[in-house]
Amino acid sequence: MTETTQPKTRGRPKSLDRQRTIELAMQSYWREGVEACSVNEICRLTQISKPGLYREFGGEDGLMEAVLSHYREQAVVPLLAMLSAERPFAETLRRLIDWMTQNRETPSGCLFIKMRSTPKRLGLATTHLIKAIRHEMQAAYKTWYQRSLARHEVKAELEPDLAAYFIETQLVTVANLMAAGEPPEQVRAQALLAFAGLLVGQPEF
Repeated sequence: MTETTQPKTRGRPKSLDRQRTIELAMQSYWREGVEACSVNEICRLTQISKPGLYREFGGEDGLMEAVLSHYREQAVVPLLAMLSAERPFAETLRRLIDWMTQNRETPSGCLFIKMRSTPKRLGLATTHLIKAIRHEMQAAYKTWYQRSLARHEVKAELEPDLAAYFIETQLVTVANLMAAGEPPEQVRAQALLAFAGLLVGQPEF
């Protein structure tokens, strides 16, 4: 009589909740800053083991890349949608600034900008995604400016690439001031004042 046995399953059963881990890690990176959050701290926060995190994400770089990709869907995609809408430049600008300075339950500021400002803390995959998102946003700023330029809503003194850089710089300033806890109405007024010189005629915000 031949004895038959069931084949053994390799490894441990998978119990990690990937989406929950990404969400909790995103909130932690966003609130505390990337430099303040070690892998051990993320594991403690999400209540998963370090080997479990590495099995799921391949390491800290894989986790950060997944977090940034999730953040892109939550914050960058809505911004790109606003820029692509067929509205006057001043109206889109006002909507954008209002959106960036409104009170939310999420941490203040922009996680993408916070991660971008700590390049030494990032791995290769996260660095590549940072560059891809920035290129995507700069292209959107440039297209927005060129479309508005064709409608004579913005001044033609700036080359489109320089205009895109100017727009990016002003929006980064807005995000950083919000992260620093400055009053939203003050940040909003300062941003609109900075953009006023880009518009044709007297802006109506």
